[in-house]
Amino acid sequence: MNKAKGFFLALLLAFSFVFVGCASARPPKPGPNFVWVPKHRTVDGRIIPGHWKYVGPPVTGKHWVPGHFNRMGIWVPGHWSK
Repeated sequence: MNKAKGFFLALLLAFSFVFVGCASARPPKPGPNFVWVPKHRTVDGRIIPGHWKYVGPPVTGKHWVPGHFNRMGIWVPGHWSK
């Protein structure tokens, strides 16, 4: 009976790494002029992980539009817009 418990414990420890990497948290915002860019895929297929991007000082009367794919599937970088 003791061997079975030891085996189960060893098996549980061996596969515990699978559950450790499941959760991820957004790192703290580095400053007031940063926006979060979510994980996305580039036009050439590379995956870019989520990250903070410096967008410069806020522009009066405008808001930040994050990068996105338009209706034609073309990547539009993040920019200030009215």
